[in-house]
This record gives sequence, structure tokens and C-alpha cells, in this order.
Amino acid sequence: MSRSRVSTLTSPIHARDHTKGPDDAPVTLVEYGDYDCPSCSDLYPILRRIQDRLGNRLRFAFRHFPLSSVHPNAQHAAEAAEAAGSQGQFWQMHDQLYEHQDALEEDHLIEYAAELGLDTDQFKQELHERVHEQRVNQDVQSGTRSGVTGTPTFFINGERYEGPLEFEHLLRALAEAGGFLGIQSQLDSDTPALRETIDRSRRGAPAAGAAIRDRFSSDEIFQRIVASADEEIDSSTRELFFSGLAAGFAITLTFLGHAVGSALFPTNSFLSAVLYPLGFLYIIMGRYQLYTENTLPPVALVLTRLTSVPMLFRVWLIVLAGNAIGAGLGAFTLANSHVLSPAAMRAGAEFTRYGISLGWWDVFLKALFTGWLVAGVVWLDHAARDTVSRFLLIYIVFYMIAGAELYHVITAACEAFYFVLVSGAGLFTVLYEFWLPVLLGNTIGGVVLVALVNYAQTTERRFPDRDRQLLKLSWSDWLFGQRTTRPEVSSFVEDDDADSDD
Repeated sequence: MSRSRVSTLTSPIHARDHTKGPDDAPVTLVEYGDYDCPSCSDLYPILRRIQDRLGNRLRFAFRHFPLSSVHPNAQHAAEAAEAAGSQGQFWQMHDQLYEHQDALEEDHLIEYAAELGLDTDQFKQELHERVHEQRVNQDVQSGTRSGVTGTPTFFINGERYEGPLEFEHLLRALAEAGGFLGIQSQLDSDTPALRETIDRSRRGAPAAGAAIRDRFSSDEIFQRIVASADEEIDSSTRELFFSGLAAGFAITLTFLGHAVGSALFPTNSFLSAVLYPLGFLYIIMGRYQLYTENTLPPVALVLTRLTSVPMLFRVWLIVLAGNAIGAGLGAFTLANSHVLSPAAMRAGAEFTRYGISLGWWDVFLKALFTGWLVAGVVWLDHAARDTVSRFLLIYIVFYMIAGAELYHVITAACEAFYFVLVSGAGLFTVLYEFWLPVLLGNTIGGVVLVALVNYAQTTERRFPDRDRQLLKLSWSDWLFGQRTTRPEVSSFVEDDDADSDD
């Protein structure tokens, strides 16, 4: 960051500035930033953590300072943010640009606008006609008058910040400016456990419990689920689909392991299920997109009216399509190769044949219980704090699914495609009689448990609003819109307000 003799902000905050936080906040942080600047991108998650930490005690303002001579996409990206702002979604586009800084060409900008539910025709017209060029240049001129020559540059309550661009140093400077004695004392502490309570993910999820640090309350678990869901719902169509495709193909490992186990132990379902969790371990711990496991958390966003029903269905349909195609490719590979022994091939075909013989409603009820189990995995996975706990949780629950001869929708897709390929059965008949009841059972069972357990038992359903523009969706937007608002999570440290002068 370049230095200058000018150390004060010559242009105070005014109505046209983009701000987060109340106007009467004791601390105002102004950033001059560039969407194509790697250093600004590195600071973006740190600023999110600081905003989560300080909450309504901080007003944050972002001003454009595109360095077009070294960052070719900076000016166009800044104008794209303003074009989104003209439709009331500046901060949503701001987040998209920093979270996808490697993709700032015009087609990417239009894709982000579509994902945010903007009027893309208006968006494109404003970009092509350079409607917001003067607005961006006004920010640059104000920065130049204040001595800004590089990015990122920060001003705290009008005074230029010259310290290290690191979380603790910047937070300490803000705490000193606002007189937040509680935060200052915590930053001075060297206790690792206390430091851990200060640290939160950039999505706002707590890193430790408030009452008992190695355990989370139901409210804290719910906050972690919402933060995870926020990440899922923000993913682009391309990211969702290809992650879902990889997960669908990885589920072949579960089918393969179950077929081998069933061939070795044909009369003992518990022994035959030993290798069944393998694919799920790859997928869930590797954070691939799998219908149910990684698409149930966004239900929490819908329940809290932070995202719309159509946005939820968008995630579900994209991930389900990717999973089904990947599972189909895996089934095709196994059906047309000698990976499986003849006994394992016969055992693999028997899974679907047996399911069809049970009848539609029996398969549905088995899948319903699977949906409940999977929703439990989602809840407990967010309650766990280490890899070993998550490993054991995933293994035991999915071992139970196979041992009890229940059905998971993506494994069932692989089984159904394989059965069609090796037996010559009609695809649509198999899908209707076997796969469809599994899909409906998993979905209904999972959503019901999310609603009854993940949501109904929590009391902190309404997240503190850090930006007056980011409110809960209206009922019409919630039911028909293509919008998602940003969930904000409050700090659990309660003594700061008592120790500060606000």
C-alpha cells in the first residue's frame, strides 16, 4: 500500500456512499478498494470477520479506486457493482466480485447479475453505455484528494490507517478508535481458548460455544448451518453442477463396495454393508455437492426467509442433475467392464430388483427414514469440531442405512442405472417404481427433520441486521423471487457494550 503525507479523509461519508452499519456507529471504516486487486481480495474475508465481530458498532463504507493501469478488469468491475447497486444489490455484487476475482470478464459479470436475480438487460445496457463511469470516477477523485495512491487504503474515523493489514491489528485499531475496552482486553490476552471465541468464519459461524467452548448450543449449531447454507446458495451454476457431477461419480465407490460386500456375505446385511460408507466419506468430507447432505442446509435459509423458494429449488435441481449424470457414468463404467466379479455384478443388480419387488410405498417409507438419518448427519456434522468425529459420524450413519436396507437417492440412481444396463429393464419403469419413491422419501424426510429439529428447537431465528438494505425477503420475493440476502451472525461476547462508550 502506497503512503502519502495526507493522513485524513477529505471527503466525509455522504448519502451516495455504499455503507453497512448504522449512521451513528462509534467507528467508521472507509476502504478505497479495487475488485481486481489481489491484496484487496486477501483483505475481503478479514473485513467480513471484523464486521461480524463488531456488529452494529461499526459503519463500513466502500469506495472505488480501480487501478486500471495494472488491473485491466478493475474499472469495468466497479461499474458492474454500481449497476447492481442501481437495482438495490450493490453489496451482493461486491461479494460476488471478490469471491470470484479470477473471473471478472463481462460474460462473468452478466452471469453474476443473473444469479442475483437482477434485470440483466438493464444491467448490460448500463455497462455498455458506461452509465456509472462518472460515479466511480468521483470515488477516485475523493481518494486522490485524501492522498490515496494504492489499494487497499483504509481510514478509521477519518484518520488514515497505516498499520499492518491483518485481522488483529486492524481490529485493535478499530477497538481503540471506538473505545471498546472488552475487545482490547481480549486481544491482549494470550489464552488460546479465549482467542478461539474471537475468531469466526468469514460467513459468521461461531468457532466455539459460548457457554461451553467445546460444545455448541442448538442456536450456535443452527448459525453454523446457516453459514454453510449461505456458501452453498452463493455457488455459481457451474460450480454446483461440476461438484455434483464429481459427487455422483464418487458414489460409484459406495455401490462398488456394497456390491462386493453383498457378494462376500450374501445372507448378512450388516457385514455386507462394511464398505457402503466409502463414497459418502469422500463426498461429505471432501465438500462435494450431494443431493441431501449438502442441499439440506439451504432449507434453513428458506425457513428464516433469507433466501427464496425458487433459489432453493435451483440448488436442488442443479445438484441432482449433476449427481444423476455422474452416477449414470459410474454405473455405465461398471456395467461395461470387469471391475466387479461376476458374483458382485449379480449382487449389484439385485439391489434394484429387490427394491422393485417391495412396492412403491415400502421403498418410499424406507427412503423417508434415510432422509431423517441424513438430516441428522447434517445437524451433527455442524456440531462436530474435528475430522475424527465427522469421520465416525458419517461412517456409522451410512453403515446403518445399508445395514437396515434403506435407500439413499444418489446411490439408488447408480443402482437403478446399473440394473437397466445389465438386465435390459425399461429405464422409465425402473425410475418410477424404484428411484422416484426414494427421491421423494429422502427429500420429505430430510426437510421435515430440518424443520422440526434444526429450526423448531432454536430460539435465535432472527439474525442481527448489519445493513439496513439487507432485510428478510418479503413474502412475495420469498415465494417467487430469485434473491438471497446475507445472513449475519452476532458475536457471543456480551461485555463489550458495557465496557465501551456507545
